[in-house]
Amino acid sequence: MLLRCLLQDSPHRVTFLLLWLLGSSVWFYAQWFLPDLWVLLGVVAVNFIAVAATSQQAHRQALPIILLANLGVLALFKYWPWLGGSADRAVLLAGLPLGISFYIFQVMAFQVDLSRGHTLKPRFLDFAVFLSFFPQLIAGPIVHGRRLLPQLAKLGGHPCCVGLGITLLTLGLAKKVLIADTLAGGVDAVYAGQYSLDAVTVLAAAFGYGTQLYFDFSGYADMAVGLGLLFGIRLPQNFRRPYTAHSLAEFWRRWHITLSSFLRDYLYISLGGNRLGAMRRSANLLITMTLGGLWHGAGWQFLVWGIAHGGLLAAEHALKNVMPSAVRLMPRVVMVALTVSTVMLLWLPFRATDLEHAFALLAALTQWSAVAPPDLSNLLAPLRLMSSTTSSPVVVLLWSIGLLICAGSRPTSWRWALSAATWQRGAVSGLLLAMVLKTLADRPDQPFLYFQF
Repeated sequence: MLLRCLLQDSPHRVTFLLLWLLGSSVWFYAQWFLPDLWVLLGVVAVNFIAVAATSQQAHRQALPIILLANLGVLALFKYWPWLGGSADRAVLLAGLPLGISFYIFQVMAFQVDLSRGHTLKPRFLDFAVFLSFFPQLIAGPIVHGRRLLPQLAKLGGHPCCVGLGITLLTLGLAKKVLIADTLAGGVDAVYAGQYSLDAVTVLAAAFGYGTQLYFDFSGYADMAVGLGLLFGIRLPQNFRRPYTAHSLAEFWRRWHITLSSFLRDYLYISLGGNRLGAMRRSANLLITMTLGGLWHGAGWQFLVWGIAHGGLLAAEHALKNVMPSAVRLMPRVVMVALTVSTVMLLWLPFRATDLEHAFALLAALTQWSAVAPPDLSNLLAPLRLMSSTTSSPVVVLLWSIGLLICAGSRPTSWRWALSAATWQRGAVSGLLLAMVLKTLADRPDQPFLYFQF
């Protein structure tokens, strides 16, 4: 009787659903590692106190302190071992609370938006669910309070998109298990040094990891969006076919969109953006991407990756200003190939264990030697076995290029799910789910790659 009354009375219904969702999110997060939960709850409590205890004017004045406090929490867990001399990647990841980079950036964006008057002060329950909503808590997408909080206030007030949500959830799971995890064995073997380094092996490492990361991370994003729809909540898209971009600037508008938007809105524009001349714009790009690299992890290789992207973005803008006609006349397919190749090669330092490893991989690009093409049995082994067996570098490279071409020629998961008929969604989801379950039964599961960031 009480439950029926709660669900019929709109204000109480929303409160009941939020409490249920908060409890589910807390339980979900605690399953990974219980002590991490206290870090998350501490961030929620301290930030809400900072919001509730200050007026609009006082909050604006206290904003630098609030932001520094949040960055201090992130630095304590993410960078302190590195600054203290423990540069080993395993040591750094061991003490990293799950998803801390994402929920810290999310709460910082909320605090800035509140100080600018872009969002209102929420109730504690709304705020707690906003920061702990389990579908996107661990690896994004990073959601603005002005987008998610109004949806939480109307939770249960409109039908949930169950069919669309299950379709996206299944598509994302298939990307992760059937594609990303199948590539993982061969990619990991290359980075672990199981093959002698030459140009083909390094290209397999670059394209293999870039492909694995895309299907792994975009798969998580699809699952997050699908789970959100099951609760009647729409989360932002995080990928739009990034490997079809014809420039680095366009790539960053299509890859990890919510992080790119965060860096643009709260860092690049705050530094002056492109309003203060070409030189200042180049400096702002370099600073923004360098800090974006450090956000991904504590290590010189992440710093090099961010600096390289920032420098190339600045050079790209300069080239468009100096030779606009030449850029416009260049065939699009050539520009896409150059962009994808650049991005893939820059994944080498990103994935490398340290800077020395990254330089060794890059140096091996000059060592070309004859490579025997794989026979049909070896080429089809990943498809036949659907396992994380260690494929040779040539097989990894060929599969990666083929998968990128297929992904670039098809619509995004979101667009396909919206346009597909009900029977098509059901047939594809059922088939993929059966394949995923069969695959998971035959091999151990692997955590999502962005769990480490």
